[in-house]
Parts: sequence; C-alpha cells; structure tokens
Amino acid sequence: MTWRILSETDPATGLPGAHNMAIDEVLLAAVEAGRSPATLRVYGWSPPCISLGHSQDPARELDLETVAARGYDVVKRATGGRAVLHVDELTYSIVARADSAPWCATQSLSYRAISQAVAQALSEAGFGLSLDRGYPVEKPQALRAMTPCFASTARSEVVFGDRKVVGSAQRRTREAFLQHGSILVSRKHRDIVSCLKLDAEKRAGYLEILDRNAVSLDIAWDRPVRWQDLSMGFAERIALALGVDGRPMGLTPGERDGLTSTEKARALSTVDEFR
Repeated sequence: MTWRILSETDPATGLPGAHNMAIDEVLLAAVEAGRSPATLRVYGWSPPCISLGHSQDPARELDLETVAARGYDVVKRATGGRAVLHVDELTYSIVARADSAPWCATQSLSYRAISQAVAQALSEAGFGLSLDRGYPVEKPQALRAMTPCFASTARSEVVFGDRKVVGSAQRRTREAFLQHGSILVSRKHRDIVSCLKLDAEKRAGYLEILDRNAVSLDIAWDRPVRWQDLSMGFAERIALALGVDGRPMGLTPGERDGLTSTEKARALSTVDEFR
C-alpha cells in the first residue's frame, strides 16, 4: 500500500494552528472512510500556537492575557494530552487505518513503531536518541491537567538521555488513528510556563520541572538548529523507518471541500473566543 506524504504546503513556512488542526481532522475522517490513503505530514506553525488536549479548558488553564500579549494562537487538538507551545519546533502527524500495516493494529504497537521511526529519522540527522519507559509527572495531583506536555514522559517516548525531545499524543477511532508529535528544536517551548494560570512561585517550580524533564535539539546537539532545515526530507525518512512506501501527494478535492467548515468548527484560534 502506498502512503501519502502530504506535500501540499512547504513545512518551512508554517500554517496557522486552526488550519493545521483542520487538515488533520479532515484526514482522519477521509482515511477512516477509505476515501484517502494513510498519510504522513510534517509541518510548522505560524504564528506560534498553544495547542490543548481535547478535554482541556483554555479559560481554566491558560493566562489568556499573557497569551494574547505574546501574539499566540490557541487551538484544541483532536488528540489528547496536555498543553504544548508550538514555536520553533517541527510537528508530525500520522493518520492511518488499523489495517494499514501490522504495527497500526493497536495503540501500543503504533505508538512504539512511530516513536522508533522518529528517533531513527532524527538520528540520521545527527542526533543520538532513544526510547524511554516513562516516568510520572512531578507535580501535585490537583494540578495534573495544567502541567505542560513536556514535563513528563510516557512509554516509548523519544528522549535524549532521560529528557524528553518529542511529545506525542494519539486518538483512535473505530477503524483508524491520528498521532501528533512535536519535536523541540529550541528552548522557546519553555514560554508555555508563563502562559499557564499560575502564580509566580508555581511557575518557577514548573519551569524547573520542565527543564529537568525536557530538552531541545539545539541543547542536545550543542549548536543552533533550524527547524526549517530539519524539515527537509524528514517525512521521507520517517516513512522509510516505518517500512512504508511513501510518496508526495496533495489533498484530494473532497478533503479540500471539508477544510473550511472543519476549521471554523474546530480551531478556536482567537484568544477572545475563550474569554
């Protein structure tokens, strides 16, 4: 089976969060219905955007005044997980049916296979990475939902040493799944802490936890890294590592038709809408 590498847009330019999430949701519906092939996307974000897991409440967890002052968009992901600031990072999404490949059959198999493929693709770019068995979040139980995604690791997470480099989340439907992954390129992801609805003392504590548990590629490699450079050929390297036949294709006419309505319904990208 031929997999689609979505090359409709140049990932180096980035897209608004609303549009990025709309594309992935449209792809999930089309792939599950059998109208579209399994798809691997690699993309960026412009402007920077905070994405929240589908069950998170923006007004409860974010300092919306700070978010607006920084010019960040806010969007909800179709996948779960916790808050991620998409700035100076590379994002992938994989949408496939459960029968697209043997490793797609279950969440644990697909999560591990994709993480291994991403780690291999990054290793080929010069980064020595591995998979982690996971460890618990370092925070009070009462604040669990508010902790940034990169403050802890799960099983089969991509790490440098014992620090998380890639944050991933997956949603499975009856016949298909969507997995998102954010690859930290610089330390700008740390600004997520200033956007949480916390007092100064708790923000300082969370920043310490984040620095202890996550690391960006520029720190791991000890030199500046441009996510735009990293994006070149990255999807093809992931496809090769997954053992699938990936070929560049664009969106289908049916997918394009579904984008506008999905974007409006799905992506709450204006901070004022949450107030």
